[in-house]
Amino acid sequence: MRHWLAALILLTCAVAYAQSHLPARDMRIVWDRGAPKVSFSAKDLADERVMRELSGGLRKRLMMNVSSHFKGSNYELAHRTFGCDVTRDLWEDGYLVRIGTRSTRYRTLESVLDHCLAVEGLFVGEPKNYEHNKGSDIYFFVRAEFNPISKKQCRELIRPTSGYDPVGPITVNIVRRRICQAERTVEFRSQFLKVPE
Repeated sequence: MRHWLAALILLTCAVAYAQSHLPARDMRIVWDRGAPKVSFSAKDLADERVMRELSGGLRKRLMMNVSSHFKGSNYELAHRTFGCDVTRDLWEDGYLVRIGTRSTRYRTLESVLDHCLAVEGLFVGEPKNYEHNKGSDIYFFVRAEFNPISKKQCRELIRPTSGYDPVGPITVNIVRRRICQAERTVEFRSQFLKVPE
């Protein structure tokens, strides 16, 4: 029993430490009929290398993950994910952006970044995710990624080799962390705030 309690305390301290060291940004949060709408910019994901790759003509992916959590906990109240597939159209001298099944054309890369990385009024969850937590301290966590690797792609890249290899599992775990990462990632959180009563 003591070991379990010690592990729980250690986990809580680790989560609180990670939260306090995650950079906090100004994010606008507006509550609409019991659900939060968040607005923020993650345009700093597009450094010089990312902008160069987006302008190269091959399809690239910008992915946004937004989730809400209790302060001092990694428990996820709600989650929202969306991605932009960006292709430079060399013939039309512009960019084709696809979100889901909808495609839109933009003349400039700046317009693409405004559309994909400057989020305005994004609902993160529904009223039911928050109604039993009124008055609780929460925060919103954002992970913006350039060319992330999906879980399926990761599994396909790291298939166990046939035959006996005593070092295999260790090697796979180290390689998985490196291969299965996005080419560039930006993470930050909102300030802590209370769910309205």
